Amino acid sequence: MSLWNIHAISLTAGGIAVKKVAIVLSILLAFVVIAELSAPRLIARGLEIGLRRTLGADVKIRLDAYPSLRLLLGQFEELTVVARGVDLGGLTAEEYALAAEQVIVNLRQLLMRRELRFVNQGRLTVQVTIAEGELSNFLRGKIPVLKDWRVQINAGSAVAIGKLPLQNIDLDVRVHGKFQALGKEKIAFVPERVEVQGVDLPAALVQALLQDNQFYIDLKAAPMPLELIDVKMEPGKLVVRARVLE
Repeated sequence: MSLWNIHAISLTAGGIAVKKVAIVLSILLAFVVIAELSAPRLIARGLEIGLRRTLGADVKIRLDAYPSLRLLLGQFEELTVVARGVDLGGLTAEEYALAAEQVIVNLRQLLMRRELRFVNQGRLTVQVTIAEGELSNFLRGKIPVLKDWRVQINAGSAVAIGKLPLQNIDLDVRVHGKFQALGKEKIAFVPERVEVQGVDLPAALVQALLQDNQFYIDLKAAPMPLELIDVKMEPGKLVVRARVLE
């Protein structure tokens, strides 16, 4: 066999090897492109199902990770979840907004069992908005004797309004106060003054009348137990910021 033929065969073999490498690289590139395009949708769907089971409500999710292949490892730079109608232990939230940064999710549990578990929570906070109408329902459920009462939320203050029977007379009562932290896991309505028929009652009498009827929200009763950061009273609503406990 001539040197020319040997050289030709060598070039042919080299060309085949290069083509094989090119094919493998093309397949890998196609896989990466497909994963980049499909990973967010696939993972978002799994998260929606897992969170729906955890929160007991429909959710909307926005997630971010770069590259998107990190999503297939359960690693998220940012994860935003908005849900409505989440039950916080008998109190229904108008809006439940979960914001997470640098978190890792157990994808095995999520995709196989539809259970959401965080391997590393990073920074995981929740902002819960509660309408004053729902607070009124919650108050009546907690203290049945106040069956016709309602809660009114103003900027920086709150008032519970209703009637109390005294013999054959229904007295108009207004309890002024604030929703404040009671430790890190509860939010209590703290009375500051009480009006009966437009007349202020002495503070000592108010405390004596209300000491056995404390009205509070237990954040541990939430689907994902919470630790309070702060609570604000805004017109018509209560806004609570909290951390999600592990």
